[in-house]
Amino acid sequence: MTDKDKKIVSYIILVAVLFLAVLNWDIVVGAVRVAWSVASPLVVGGVLAYIINILMMRIEKIWFPKTTNSTLIKMRRPMSIFLAIITILTVILIILGLIIPQLISVVLGLIESIPILVVFIEDLANEYSEYFPQLSAIVDGLDIDWSNMVRNIVNVLNNLSSSLVGSTLSTVGSMFSFIVNGFLSLMIAIYILSSKEKLGAQFKRLIRIYFSENVYNKIFYVLSVTDESFDHFITGEVIEAFILGSMVAVGMWILRMPYALMIGVLTGVTALIPLIGAYLSGAIGFILIFVQSPMQALGFLVFIIVIQQIEGNIIYPKVVGNSLGLPGLWVLVAVTIGGGLLGIPGMLIGVPLGATVYKLVKFDMRRREEKEAKAKLNVLENHK
Repeated sequence: MTDKDKKIVSYIILVAVLFLAVLNWDIVVGAVRVAWSVASPLVVGGVLAYIINILMMRIEKIWFPKTTNSTLIKMRRPMSIFLAIITILTVILIILGLIIPQLISVVLGLIESIPILVVFIEDLANEYSEYFPQLSAIVDGLDIDWSNMVRNIVNVLNNLSSSLVGSTLSTVGSMFSFIVNGFLSLMIAIYILSSKEKLGAQFKRLIRIYFSENVYNKIFYVLSVTDESFDHFITGEVIEAFILGSMVAVGMWILRMPYALMIGVLTGVTALIPLIGAYLSGAIGFILIFVQSPMQALGFLVFIIVIQQIEGNIIYPKVVGNSLGLPGLWVLVAVTIGGGLLGIPGMLIGVPLGATVYKLVKFDMRRREEKEAKAKLNVLENHK
Protein backbone atom coordinates (compact mmCIF):
# COMPACT_ATOMS: atom_id res chain seq x y z
CA MET A 1 0.00 0.00 0.00
CA THR A 2 1.39 3.37 -1.05
CA ASP A 3 1.53 6.47 1.16
CA LYS A 4 -1.31 7.99 -0.84
CA ASP A 5 -3.51 4.92 -0.20
CA LYS A 6 -2.66 5.08 3.52
CA LYS A 7 -3.76 8.71 3.66
CA ILE A 8 -7.04 7.89 1.89
CA VAL A 9 -7.74 5.04 4.33
CA SER A 10 -6.95 7.27 7.32
CA TYR A 11 -9.32 9.98 6.04
CA ILE A 12 -12.07 7.40 5.51
CA ILE A 13 -11.61 6.10 9.06
CA LEU A 14 -11.68 9.66 10.44
CA VAL A 15 -14.91 10.50 8.61
CA ALA A 16 -16.48 7.23 9.81
CA VAL A 17 -15.52 7.97 13.43
CA LEU A 18 -16.95 11.51 13.20
CA PHE A 19 -20.16 10.15 11.65
CA LEU A 20 -20.58 7.60 14.44
CA ALA A 21 -19.88 10.29 17.05
CA VAL A 22 -22.65 12.49 15.61
CA LEU A 23 -25.11 9.58 15.56
CA ASN A 24 -24.31 8.73 19.20
CA TRP A 25 -23.86 12.29 20.44
CA ASP A 26 -25.52 11.70 23.84
CA ILE A 27 -23.19 8.81 24.56
CA VAL A 28 -20.16 10.88 23.50
CA VAL A 29 -21.21 13.78 25.75
CA GLY A 30 -21.75 11.41 28.68
CA ALA A 31 -18.35 9.82 28.14
CA VAL A 32 -16.70 13.26 27.98
CA ARG A 33 -18.37 14.28 31.25
CA VAL A 34 -17.19 11.11 32.99
CA ALA A 35 -13.68 11.56 31.61
CA TRP A 36 -13.66 15.21 32.75
CA SER A 37 -14.83 14.33 36.26
CA VAL A 38 -11.94 11.88 36.52
CA ALA A 39 -9.29 14.02 34.83
CA SER A 40 -10.33 17.47 36.13
CA PRO A 41 -7.85 17.46 39.08
CA LEU A 42 -5.04 16.70 36.63
CA VAL A 43 -6.14 19.42 34.20
CA VAL A 44 -6.69 22.00 36.94
CA GLY A 45 -3.37 20.99 38.52
CA GLY A 46 -1.61 21.52 35.21
CA VAL A 47 -3.21 24.97 34.78
CA LEU A 48 -2.25 25.94 38.33
CA ALA A 49 1.29 24.70 37.74
CA TYR A 50 1.59 26.83 34.60
CA ILE A 51 0.32 29.98 36.35
CA ILE A 52 2.45 29.46 39.46
CA ASN A 53 5.48 28.65 37.29
CA ILE A 54 5.44 32.16 35.76
CA LEU A 55 5.92 33.74 39.18
CA MET A 56 8.13 30.92 40.47
CA MET A 57 10.68 31.41 37.67
CA ARG A 58 10.97 35.10 38.52
CA ILE A 59 11.50 34.33 42.21
CA GLU A 60 14.18 31.77 41.36
CA LYS A 61 16.14 34.45 39.50
CA ILE A 62 16.37 36.59 42.65
CA TRP A 63 16.91 33.76 45.17
CA PHE A 64 20.64 34.11 45.80
CA PRO A 65 21.52 33.75 42.09
CA LYS A 66 25.30 33.79 42.67
CA THR A 67 25.45 31.66 45.79
CA THR A 68 27.59 28.53 46.04
CA ASN A 69 25.94 27.39 49.25
CA SER A 70 24.48 23.93 48.55
CA THR A 71 21.69 24.39 51.12
CA LEU A 72 20.47 27.61 49.51
CA ILE A 73 20.66 26.02 46.07
CA LYS A 74 18.58 23.03 47.24
CA MET A 75 16.05 25.37 48.85
CA ARG A 76 15.68 27.53 45.71
CA ARG A 77 12.90 25.51 44.07
CA PRO A 78 10.84 24.67 47.22
CA MET A 79 11.03 28.24 48.53
CA SER A 80 10.18 29.70 45.12
CA ILE A 81 7.08 27.46 44.89
CA PHE A 82 6.05 28.35 48.45
CA LEU A 83 6.54 32.11 47.97
CA ALA A 84 4.71 32.05 44.63
CA ILE A 85 1.67 30.27 46.12
CA ILE A 86 1.64 32.53 49.20
CA THR A 87 1.86 35.63 46.98
CA ILE A 88 -1.08 34.53 44.80
CA LEU A 89 -3.25 33.57 47.80
CA THR A 90 -2.44 36.85 49.56
CA VAL A 91 -3.44 38.90 46.51
CA ILE A 92 -6.73 36.96 46.19
CA LEU A 93 -7.56 37.44 49.89
CA ILE A 94 -6.75 41.16 49.75
CA ILE A 95 -8.97 41.61 46.68
CA LEU A 96 -11.88 39.75 48.31
CA GLY A 97 -11.39 41.67 51.56
CA LEU A 98 -11.54 45.00 49.75
CA ILE A 99 -14.51 44.25 47.50
CA ILE A 100 -16.97 42.01 49.38
CA PRO A 101 -17.55 44.05 52.60
CA GLN A 102 -18.09 47.32 50.72
CA LEU A 103 -20.29 45.59 48.14
CA ILE A 104 -22.54 44.20 50.89
CA SER A 105 -22.84 47.64 52.51
CA VAL A 106 -23.70 49.20 49.15
CA VAL A 107 -26.45 46.64 48.47
CA LEU A 108 -27.95 47.18 51.94
CA GLY A 109 -27.78 50.96 51.43
CA LEU A 110 -29.46 50.57 48.05
CA ILE A 111 -32.37 48.66 49.60
CA GLU A 112 -32.78 51.30 52.29
CA SER A 113 -32.66 54.18 49.79
CA ILE A 114 -35.38 52.84 47.45
CA PRO A 115 -38.31 54.45 49.38
CA ILE A 116 -36.40 57.76 49.67
CA LEU A 117 -35.71 57.77 45.94
CA VAL A 118 -39.36 57.09 45.09
CA VAL A 119 -40.58 59.86 47.45
CA PHE A 120 -38.10 62.23 45.80
CA ILE A 121 -39.49 61.33 42.37
CA GLU A 122 -43.07 61.85 43.62
CA ASP A 123 -42.22 65.27 45.06
CA LEU A 124 -40.43 66.24 41.85
CA ALA A 125 -43.39 65.15 39.74
CA ASN A 126 -45.84 67.08 41.92
CA GLU A 127 -43.63 70.16 41.82
CA TYR A 128 -43.61 70.20 38.04
CA SER A 129 -47.13 68.84 37.57
CA GLU A 130 -48.27 71.92 35.65
CA TYR A 131 -45.59 71.26 33.01
CA PHE A 132 -46.09 67.48 32.89
CA PRO A 133 -49.73 66.73 33.85
CA GLN A 134 -49.58 63.17 32.48
CA LEU A 135 -46.66 62.34 34.76
CA SER A 136 -48.49 63.72 37.77
CA ALA A 137 -51.54 61.60 36.98
CA ILE A 138 -49.37 58.47 36.78
CA VAL A 139 -47.70 59.25 40.12
CA ASP A 140 -51.05 59.94 41.81
CA GLY A 141 -52.32 56.64 40.52
CA LEU A 142 -49.55 54.78 42.29
CA ASP A 143 -50.69 53.50 45.64
CA ILE A 144 -47.63 51.83 47.13
CA ASP A 145 -46.94 51.21 50.79
CA TRP A 146 -43.18 51.63 50.79
CA SER A 147 -42.68 50.64 54.41
CA ASN A 148 -44.50 47.40 53.72
CA MET A 149 -42.38 46.89 50.59
CA VAL A 150 -39.18 47.30 52.61
CA ARG A 151 -40.47 44.76 55.15
CA ASN A 152 -41.24 42.37 52.31
CA ILE A 153 -37.74 42.82 50.89
CA VAL A 154 -36.23 42.11 54.32
CA ASN A 155 -38.42 39.01 54.66
CA VAL A 156 -37.34 37.81 51.21
CA LEU A 157 -33.70 38.27 52.18
CA ASN A 158 -34.26 36.39 55.45
CA ASN A 159 -35.98 33.56 53.62
CA LEU A 160 -33.19 33.54 51.05
CA SER A 161 -30.54 33.33 53.75
CA SER A 162 -32.46 30.49 55.43
CA SER A 163 -32.74 28.61 52.16
CA LEU A 164 -29.06 29.19 51.53
CA VAL A 165 -28.22 27.73 54.93
CA GLY A 166 -30.43 24.72 54.21
CA SER A 167 -28.95 24.19 50.78
CA THR A 168 -25.47 24.58 52.21
CA LEU A 169 -26.14 21.89 54.78
CA SER A 170 -27.56 19.62 52.10
CA THR A 171 -24.52 20.07 49.86
CA VAL A 172 -21.78 19.44 52.40
CA GLY A 173 -20.74 16.37 50.43
CA SER A 174 -20.32 18.37 47.22
CA MET A 175 -18.38 21.06 49.04
CA PHE A 176 -16.14 18.45 50.62
CA SER A 177 -15.54 16.92 47.19
CA PHE A 178 -14.68 20.37 45.79
CA ILE A 179 -12.17 20.98 48.60
CA VAL A 180 -10.59 17.56 48.12
CA ASN A 181 -10.29 18.08 44.35
CA GLY A 182 -8.84 21.54 44.90
CA PHE A 183 -6.28 20.23 47.36
CA LEU A 184 -5.44 17.35 45.02
CA SER A 185 -5.02 19.79 42.11
CA LEU A 186 -2.67 21.93 44.20
CA MET A 187 -0.60 18.88 45.16
CA ILE A 188 -0.38 17.86 41.49
CA ALA A 189 0.73 21.39 40.59
CA ILE A 190 3.43 21.34 43.28
CA TYR A 191 4.68 17.95 42.08
CA ILE A 192 4.80 19.17 38.46
CA LEU A 193 6.74 22.27 39.48
CA SER A 194 9.12 20.32 41.69
CA SER A 195 10.14 17.96 38.88
CA LYS A 196 9.27 19.92 35.74
CA GLU A 197 12.72 19.42 34.18
CA LYS A 198 12.49 15.65 34.64
CA LEU A 199 8.92 15.53 33.33
CA GLY A 200 9.91 17.69 30.36
CA ALA A 201 12.80 15.40 29.50
CA GLN A 202 10.54 12.33 29.73
CA PHE A 203 7.94 13.96 27.48
CA LYS A 204 10.59 14.87 24.88
CA ARG A 205 11.93 11.32 24.96
CA LEU A 206 8.43 9.91 24.49
CA ILE A 207 7.71 12.12 21.46
CA ARG A 208 11.14 11.43 19.94
CA ILE A 209 10.69 7.66 20.19
CA TYR A 210 7.15 7.38 18.82
CA PHE A 211 7.21 10.12 16.16
CA SER A 212 9.46 11.11 13.32
CA GLU A 213 11.94 13.95 13.69
CA ASN A 214 9.81 16.19 11.48
CA VAL A 215 6.69 15.64 13.63
CA TYR A 216 8.81 16.04 16.79
CA ASN A 217 10.04 19.45 15.63
CA LYS A 218 6.52 20.56 14.66
CA ILE A 219 5.03 19.53 18.00
CA PHE A 220 7.62 21.42 20.02
CA TYR A 221 7.42 24.43 17.75
CA VAL A 222 3.65 24.62 18.37
CA LEU A 223 4.19 24.14 22.11
CA SER A 224 6.87 26.83 22.12
CA VAL A 225 4.63 29.37 20.37
CA THR A 226 1.71 28.49 22.66
CA ASP A 227 3.85 28.85 25.79
CA GLU A 228 5.21 32.20 24.59
CA SER A 229 1.70 33.53 23.85
CA PHE A 230 0.23 32.46 27.20
CA ASP A 231 3.26 33.66 29.18
CA HIS A 232 3.21 37.09 27.56
CA PHE A 233 -0.57 37.33 27.86
CA ILE A 234 -0.77 36.42 31.57
CA THR A 235 2.19 38.62 32.52
CA GLY A 236 0.96 41.53 30.42
CA GLU A 237 -2.63 41.25 31.66
CA VAL A 238 -1.55 41.26 35.33
CA ILE A 239 0.68 44.31 34.81
CA GLU A 240 -2.01 46.09 32.79
CA ALA A 241 -4.68 45.28 35.41
CA PHE A 242 -2.48 46.65 38.20
CA ILE A 243 -1.77 49.87 36.27
CA LEU A 244 -5.42 50.38 35.30
CA GLY A 245 -6.75 49.64 38.80
CA SER A 246 -4.21 52.02 40.35
CA MET A 247 -5.12 54.78 37.87
CA VAL A 248 -8.83 54.43 38.63
CA ALA A 249 -8.34 54.32 42.43
CA VAL A 250 -5.94 57.29 42.52
CA GLY A 251 -8.02 59.31 40.05
CA MET A 252 -11.24 58.75 42.00
CA TRP A 253 -9.47 59.61 45.25
CA ILE A 254 -8.19 62.88 43.78
CA LEU A 255 -11.69 63.71 42.48
CA ARG A 256 -13.13 62.75 45.90
CA MET A 257 -15.50 60.13 44.50
CA PRO A 258 -16.93 57.40 46.77
CA TYR A 259 -15.77 53.78 46.77
CA ALA A 260 -12.45 54.74 45.13
CA LEU A 261 -10.47 51.78 46.48
CA MET A 262 -13.19 49.19 45.87
CA ILE A 263 -13.92 50.32 42.30
CA GLY A 264 -10.19 50.55 41.58
CA VAL A 265 -9.67 46.96 42.75
CA LEU A 266 -12.79 45.82 40.86
CA THR A 267 -11.50 47.53 37.71
CA GLY A 268 -8.15 45.78 38.06
CA VAL A 269 -9.81 42.37 38.49
CA THR A 270 -12.28 42.76 35.61
CA ALA A 271 -9.49 44.15 33.38
CA LEU A 272 -8.20 40.56 33.19
CA ILE A 273 -11.12 39.99 30.79
CA PRO A 274 -9.88 41.57 27.52
CA LEU A 275 -11.89 44.49 26.07
CA ILE A 276 -15.11 43.78 28.02
CA GLY A 277 -13.74 43.94 31.58
CA ALA A 278 -13.22 47.72 31.67
CA TYR A 279 -16.80 48.39 30.55
CA LEU A 280 -18.15 45.90 33.09
CA SER A 281 -16.38 47.57 36.01
CA GLY A 282 -17.42 51.00 34.69
CA ALA A 283 -21.09 49.99 34.64
CA ILE A 284 -20.93 48.56 38.17
CA GLY A 285 -19.09 51.65 39.47
CA PHE A 286 -21.64 53.97 37.84
CA ILE A 287 -24.55 52.16 39.51
CA LEU A 288 -22.86 52.15 42.93
CA ILE A 289 -22.03 55.88 42.80
CA PHE A 290 -25.41 56.81 41.29
CA VAL A 291 -27.17 55.50 44.40
CA GLN A 292 -25.20 57.96 46.52
CA SER A 293 -24.85 60.91 44.11
CA PRO A 294 -26.22 61.05 40.54
CA MET A 295 -24.00 64.03 39.67
CA GLN A 296 -20.87 62.25 40.85
CA ALA A 297 -21.98 59.21 38.86
CA LEU A 298 -22.04 61.32 35.70
CA GLY A 299 -18.58 62.65 36.57
CA PHE A 300 -17.39 59.08 37.11
CA LEU A 301 -18.78 58.11 33.71
CA VAL A 302 -16.72 60.84 32.01
CA PHE A 303 -13.67 59.90 34.10
CA ILE A 304 -13.89 56.18 33.28
CA ILE A 305 -14.35 56.90 29.55
CA VAL A 306 -11.13 58.95 29.57
CA ILE A 307 -9.32 56.18 31.50
CA GLN A 308 -10.57 53.55 29.05
CA GLN A 309 -9.31 55.59 26.10
CA ILE A 310 -5.87 55.83 27.74
CA GLU A 311 -5.97 52.09 28.53
CA GLY A 312 -7.14 51.03 25.08
CA ASN A 313 -4.82 53.28 23.04
CA ILE A 314 -1.68 53.43 25.18
CA ILE A 315 -1.48 50.88 28.02
CA TYR A 316 -2.96 47.74 26.43
CA PRO A 317 -1.10 48.01 23.09
CA LYS A 318 2.20 48.66 24.86
CA VAL A 319 1.90 46.15 27.70
CA VAL A 320 -0.13 43.31 26.14
CA GLY A 321 -0.76 43.94 22.45
CA ASN A 322 2.83 44.28 21.28
CA SER A 323 3.96 41.18 23.19
CA LEU A 324 1.16 39.08 21.68
CA GLY A 325 1.41 40.47 18.16
CA LEU A 326 -2.35 40.01 17.63
CA PRO A 327 -4.23 42.79 15.78
CA GLY A 328 -7.17 44.42 17.56
CA LEU A 329 -9.80 42.91 15.25
CA TRP A 330 -8.59 39.39 15.98
CA VAL A 331 -8.54 40.13 19.72
CA LEU A 332 -12.25 40.96 19.47
CA VAL A 333 -12.91 37.81 17.40
CA ALA A 334 -11.01 35.65 19.92
CA VAL A 335 -12.92 37.13 22.87
CA THR A 336 -16.27 36.68 21.10
CA ILE A 337 -15.66 33.07 20.11
CA GLY A 338 -14.09 32.13 23.46
CA GLY A 339 -16.92 33.74 25.42
CA GLY A 340 -19.55 32.07 23.26
CA LEU A 341 -18.02 28.63 23.79
CA LEU A 342 -16.82 28.72 27.41
CA GLY A 343 -18.08 31.97 28.95
CA ILE A 344 -15.63 34.02 31.02
CA PRO A 345 -12.93 31.29 31.01
CA GLY A 346 -13.22 31.26 27.22
CA MET A 347 -12.68 35.04 27.12
CA LEU A 348 -9.54 34.63 29.21
CA ILE A 349 -7.93 31.89 27.12
CA GLY A 350 -9.38 33.00 23.77
CA VAL A 351 -6.85 35.81 23.21
CA PRO A 352 -3.64 33.79 23.82
CA LEU A 353 -5.06 30.87 21.82
CA GLY A 354 -5.96 33.27 19.04
CA ALA A 355 -2.45 34.75 19.17
CA THR A 356 -1.01 31.24 18.94
CA VAL A 357 -3.10 30.33 15.90
CA TYR A 358 -2.34 33.70 14.31
CA LYS A 359 1.43 33.23 14.72
CA LEU A 360 1.34 29.64 13.46
CA VAL A 361 -0.71 30.54 10.38
CA LYS A 362 1.48 33.59 9.73
CA PHE A 363 4.63 31.47 9.94
CA ASP A 364 3.16 28.75 7.70
CA MET A 365 2.06 31.29 5.09
CA ARG A 366 5.51 32.89 5.09
CA ARG A 367 7.13 29.46 4.73
CA ARG A 368 4.86 28.54 1.82
CA GLU A 369 5.48 31.89 0.10
CA GLU A 370 9.24 31.44 0.45
CA LYS A 371 8.95 27.90 -0.91
CA GLU A 372 6.89 29.13 -3.85
CA ALA A 373 9.36 31.95 -4.54
CA LYS A 374 12.28 29.49 -4.51
CA ALA A 375 10.41 27.20 -6.90
CA LYS A 376 9.80 30.09 -9.32
CA LEU A 377 13.44 31.13 -9.02
CA ASN A 378 14.56 27.59 -9.85
CA VAL A 379 12.30 27.52 -12.91
CA LEU A 380 13.78 30.78 -14.15
CA GLU A 381 17.32 29.53 -13.61
CA ASN A 382 16.54 26.30 -15.49
CA HIS A 383 15.18 28.29 -18.46
CA LYS A 384 18.39 30.25 -18.58
